[in-house]
Amino acid sequence: MSDFKRNEIIYEEGWRDASPPAVEETPLDEAPESSERSGEEQDKSRPLLITIQLALSLLAALVLFLLKAMDNEGYYNFMDYYHEELQKPVVSQEIFHAADALFEQDPVTVQATPDETAHSES
Repeated sequence: MSDFKRNEIIYEEGWRDASPPAVEETPLDEAPESSERSGEEQDKSRPLLITIQLALSLLAALVLFLLKAMDNEGYYNFMDYYHEELQKPVVSQEIFHAADALFEQDPVTVQATPDETAHSES
């Protein structure tokens, strides 16, 4: 058996001379910095995006409230359209039928050989 331990690394003499010098700036070194920058930019823009979405949602609710208060036909047309869209499935039924057809298989029939039928009859 050898005297080497599993968690021990042994280098040969002159290994530094044989290996090429390490390049300090590689694209891999730059990748974490760019991902950190994009994460910081996303963190900065997130409150602005939430504020814009909130403002648009409140504006839409205000418009619908005013249309309903004025008993306007536009409100009822929108609500009819909204209820029609609510009744539609999110995923097309054609996709479900295609998936069913994919997994649906005809039963497999296997014909017994003469020696199998002779063996089962006896």
